[in-house]
Amino acid sequence: MNAAAPQGAPAKVLVADDSDTERAAARQALTEAGYEVVEAIDGQHALEVFGRERPDLVLLDVVMPRLTGLETCRILKAKTQATYLPVIMVSTRNSVNARVEGLRSGADDYLGKPYDADELRARVEALLRTRKVLRDSGDGGRPPPLREGAVGDTAPRGDIDRSDPAFTRRLEEEFDRAERYSDPLTCLRVELDQYEAILTDHGSEVAGEFTVAMREVVGNSIRKIDLVYRAGDSGYLLVLPNTHFPGALAVAERVVRDIRKLRSGAAPELRTTVSVGVSFFPNKDTHSLQDMLQLVDAALDRARGEGGGFVCLYQHQGYLYRPED
Repeated sequence: MNAAAPQGAPAKVLVADDSDTERAAARQALTEAGYEVVEAIDGQHALEVFGRERPDLVLLDVVMPRLTGLETCRILKAKTQATYLPVIMVSTRNSVNARVEGLRSGADDYLGKPYDADELRARVEALLRTRKVLRDSGDGGRPPPLREGAVGDTAPRGDIDRSDPAFTRRLEEEFDRAERYSDPLTCLRVELDQYEAILTDHGSEVAGEFTVAMREVVGNSIRKIDLVYRAGDSGYLLVLPNTHFPGALAVAERVVRDIRKLRSGAAPELRTTVSVGVSFFPNKDTHSLQDMLQLVDAALDRARGEGGGFVCLYQHQGYLYRPED
């Protein structure tokens, strides 16, 4: 067996492809990894099988009769707005335009055909892990839709100085590169939840101690190619090139968990948490760098509005959950 089998009951994967050969290849790769596989021969059939089988992940060929993979993906995403259904598009068309089209239709990942069996299993495993995290969040992975400015009673956060030419130029370069090559790009906004209370109750020295320690945690959670900017007095903006949905989730979880462990030398009894907002490109709602930054701000506001320690990921809608220790 080339990949670890899922724990407990096997996850169910729907493979939709009008090629018997391609379906057989996918079925063999996935059943060897311990997944249950159901099949469909075109897009319309895929919708029928989905309604009957309720799979955990869908693998869709782009070019199929009756209903294309792109159309099928849009319908499936519309049907599952209240939860997270991972969709991987597959196609012999592996051009930049084909990948952009697939991802903008709502797909979470894109694979060229013929695909490597190990790579297919790795992509499926990563997206199913993301689905499990969201389903185990305590709300079934079904938070209300993300709303702009849903801050609740949290203290106002500081804004990033987006008038800084160096900041703007660097982010525009990364966004332009992602758009040109259809590379994934992720933006995270990390904010200390109790900053104002810490400042009032313990003073600027303790508050500063936590923000410095936050920067160290953030730095240890990302790669050398990733970018970090200070966002006001109590947070940071992270820009992660070539990072898909599962990779962004892993970074957000690591930051949340490690910051929970921080302790102040001057106030050892003090406990603190952070909220994290995440936005992505490509995404059907992200057509510019400004869109990406507005969505990450709205995602952070939604996470903070829950009271602290939450992550809100905006992909096709807002997904909200609290990482476990």
